[in-house]
Parts: sequence; C-alpha cells; structure tokens
Amino acid sequence: MRILRRLCWFLGKLCPVKKNKVIFQNFYGRGYGDNPKYIADALIASDRRVDLVWVVANDRPEDLPASFRTVRFQSLRYIYEMSTARVWVDNCRKQYCMKKPNQYYMQTWHGGLGMKKIENMVPDKLGEDYVRMAKRDASQVDVMLSSSDTLTSDYRNFFWYPEGEIIQKGLPRNDRLLNYTEEDVKRIKEALDVQDDCKLLLYAPTFRDDHNLSVYDIDYPRLKKALETRFGGTWKILLRLHPNVFKLSNDIEYDPDVLINASYYPDMQELYMIADMMITDYSSVIFDFLLIERPSLLYASDVAKYRVERDYYFDFNDLPFALCETNDQLESAVLHFDEQAYAERIAAFKDRHGICETGRASEYAAEWILNKI
Repeated sequence: MRILRRLCWFLGKLCPVKKNKVIFQNFYGRGYGDNPKYIADALIASDRRVDLVWVVANDRPEDLPASFRTVRFQSLRYIYEMSTARVWVDNCRKQYCMKKPNQYYMQTWHGGLGMKKIENMVPDKLGEDYVRMAKRDASQVDVMLSSSDTLTSDYRNFFWYPEGEIIQKGLPRNDRLLNYTEEDVKRIKEALDVQDDCKLLLYAPTFRDDHNLSVYDIDYPRLKKALETRFGGTWKILLRLHPNVFKLSNDIEYDPDVLINASYYPDMQELYMIADMMITDYSSVIFDFLLIERPSLLYASDVAKYRVERDYYFDFNDLPFALCETNDQLESAVLHFDEQAYAERIAAFKDRHGICETGRASEYAAEWILNKI
C-alpha cells in the first residue's frame, strides 16, 4: 500500500492545481478544531468563493460547516485532493507528501510556547524516522504562525525552518479567548451537562511515550475539597487527555460529582473559556490559558524521569506557575494560592517572551491564504 501511495503522489504531479481549493488537517483527521478550524472560519466569513476540504480520520465531524467537503486521511482520494489544492493548512508534521511549485503550505503547529523540549532540541529522542519526516516537511513549508518573540526564535533555530516566512500575530485558536461571551460559556457548559453556577478546574496533562496512565494520579476528591475551601462554590474537574492518548480516558473511573471526561470535546479553546482554573504537567496548553489570566498550577509526579525521557524547555523556577510533585503539595498550593502575586508573575512572563496575541490572528492567516488563491 505504501508503494501504491507513493506512486499516486507521483501521478498527482500531473493533475492541475485548482486555484481556489484549500485543504485543512487537524491532528491527522481528528476533528474540526485547533488553529485550522479558526482559519477556516475566517475564510468562510470572508465570503470569498473557496473550495474547502477537511481531512477526517473517520466520520464527518458534526460541527463541520456545510461548506466543507471531506476526505479520509491517507486514502487515494486524499492524495488527489492534496495534489490539486492551492493551499495546505496543517497543525502537525505531514507524512509523505509532494508539494508542487504552485502550491503553498501553511504550518500552524499545535502549540505555542512549550514546557518540554521538542523537534530539533532533542533529535536523539525523536527517532531517525521522525527527524527525516520533520526535515522533509519543513522544507515544503511556506509560512508558520507565531504568538511570541520566543516562539519565532524557536521556529528559526529548532524547527528546521531558518529562513521561511513567519506571521507573528498570534495563534488563530487563541482569538476566541480574547473574544467570547457569557452565552458562549453557557452553551459549552450545557454541552458538557454542567450547571451554570458550577466552577470548573481543567486538568490537561500531556502524554508519556509509554502511554502510562499511572502518572495521572491526582487525588480528585481531595483536590475538589481544596478548591471549594479556597475559592468557594461547587467545583468539578474536567479531564482532558492529550490527542495522542485521548482514547485512554475511557479506562479511567469517573465519579460524576467530581470528574468529567472532556477528552472527546472537539475544541480545547472552548474548555479554556469555561475553566476557572487549570492544572497541567508539561503541556503547552498552560501558555494559552495564561492569556485569560486565571489561576494555573503544574502537577507532575515523574519530574526526574521525564527529564531523562524528554527534558524541559524552561527551568521551572522561571515559570509563573508553581510546581507540585505530590498530592500534599498540590492541596497546599490550592489552599494558599495568591492571586495578586500570580498576576504579577504572569505579566512579567508575557513581557519577557514578547507574547503578542492580537485577537485577529485568524484574519491575518486567512488574508495570507486569500492572497495566494
């Protein structure tokens, strides 16, 4: 099958490019979400005649706009759609693809600043196959999207992308965090069957290479009690596992009065909007969440082991978020959370890294695409 696909890619070079076609991918067909979703929404709002194609792994996402056609990831039809699209929009590295000189590739990536080292920061930990794929992918990219001075520098130094165009106007998915209403919050809570007056903590850890669930060992009832003691009201915890392991969320036992499985919810940004607080371990999601300046903490019981496996981009002491390695420390950090000191640390961190979310990143990305088609 692999040989057949590569043959089809070569044959695809003979197919003419359709000037107004744009094809989108999100985590290899997972659903309508992340940066590609918000760029697509901006294109639709532009009211220009664009042939929109969304890549799916399985069925058509329920929230996919009617104006989209769909194609199954890695199918032969997928190769045809890719070969004839004017612009590719993706948030992950592409596997074997052949871009023509009159095609354009926008790589949005799926994280801003990161907690852990990635890409060419740790090539020896990624494996030869991934490094080869990443280099090939980067060689075809025409533009990347950035939300900070630090991220732009990282693209140049660690993403095998030393000279290509970078639009540093923010990440499209974060536009929503700067532009949403109480009606949006109500709608999202209803979708998750959460009461309007219920406060929510979003727990969104990253994955481990061995897909180990034991590291997600927060004492949820204890955490809930601490949250209610410190902040008042009734709290529940939303669990959101990383896209690489989200199906493992089915193996976790849920007390509906304490814990809700939000791993299948299609749009992470909407979970930020309803969350009153966040906990993660080494995930970049915390740098998106800091934009709305609500309380955040880090919890990880495998800090030393993870340093060996992946290593850290930031020194924990340089972050505005307190690190907890045990449930005792986590309970204490919640009970003694200082909101004023936290706000000051967040402001200093934003300034130090040149974070530049504009609330219009989707528009800038869509404008770039429209100029190409």
